[in-house]
Amino acid sequence: MLIIQRYVRDNLLRVTLLALFALVLLFSFFTLIDQLEDTGRGNYGVLEALVYTMLTTPRLAYELFPIAAVIGGMTVLGIMTRNSELDVIYTSGVSRTRFAMILARSSVMLVVLVVVIGELVAPVSEERAQNLRSMALTEQITLKTQYGFWIRDGDSYVNIRKVLPGNRIEEIYFYQFDSSQNLRRSIHAENAVYANGLWGMENISESVISDEAVSSRVIKQARWESLLDPEIINVVTVKPQYLTLVGLTNYIKYLKQNAQSTVLYEQALWAKFIKPLSILAMLVLAVPLVRGQARSAAVGQRVFVGTLVGIIFHLCNQVSVNLGVVYQIHPVLSVAAPTVLLLMLIALLMRN
Repeated sequence: MLIIQRYVRDNLLRVTLLALFALVLLFSFFTLIDQLEDTGRGNYGVLEALVYTMLTTPRLAYELFPIAAVIGGMTVLGIMTRNSELDVIYTSGVSRTRFAMILARSSVMLVVLVVVIGELVAPVSEERAQNLRSMALTEQITLKTQYGFWIRDGDSYVNIRKVLPGNRIEEIYFYQFDSSQNLRRSIHAENAVYANGLWGMENISESVISDEAVSSRVIKQARWESLLDPEIINVVTVKPQYLTLVGLTNYIKYLKQNAQSTVLYEQALWAKFIKPLSILAMLVLAVPLVRGQARSAAVGQRVFVGTLVGIIFHLCNQVSVNLGVVYQIHPVLSVAAPTVLLLMLIALLMRN
């Protein structure tokens, strides 16, 4: 049994990673073509577009892993069927259910790999990619650090510490300089909301610095007529699905403390837990699918079927998540529903 598992594991690793490489290469090409349309804006050139595309490849690999898994499973089992290896395994007393368990155990290394990419590589590279692109496309954003965004707005430099959903920002610091680059004004606002083309700030502390003295005052509310568009902030904000488990957990706590909606972030959190299970399900699905195909089916045909199944599953995931937001379905149900239904389908097909 160990010999069979080792044989399946080695072939599964090789074929799945090859399929993943091909998919990432294809989608990276599309990403590059899309980015080349923005070259010439600001400081965004061809080199920046190439670097951005390379930095987004870990995120693409993480997203495309389920599709690569079903392609790998279909291809490996298809080759084993064509070589009559599956017939030998089944006639030796190994049931399809037991072989499915062997296939699942053989994919543990793939699951570990996708977790590593999703938690350690993709979040860091995606954040750097978004920072590179946003800073090159606009001259307003000058720097992003662990203390938030640094933005130039006319003669002022603005530091935004926290960005919330719904065009809300918190912990805003303004530093205004004169023509001699001397600091003349310092403002701190607890929060601001964008509406009707203006930022409405609250709980403001202002300090005016002259050559003779420093005067301070506190303002309850004020309007900020800024050139800063919320879309610019959204460009550099990493999407929930690209954050780490720790980052998602901390941000959900922060949103709850501020009475903000956490649905998108809770969905992203649960999706990270469901992802390994969905990959295992996509691999095991190859067992009944290959059995239902003719022995003479070409490898290309099996790859096409695997790709089609993977795309359909991905679309079902997106539809389920969106329905969860629209109809306020619990994040666990909206995220896990496609995978649970897939597991039920596999169980049904394995019994027939």
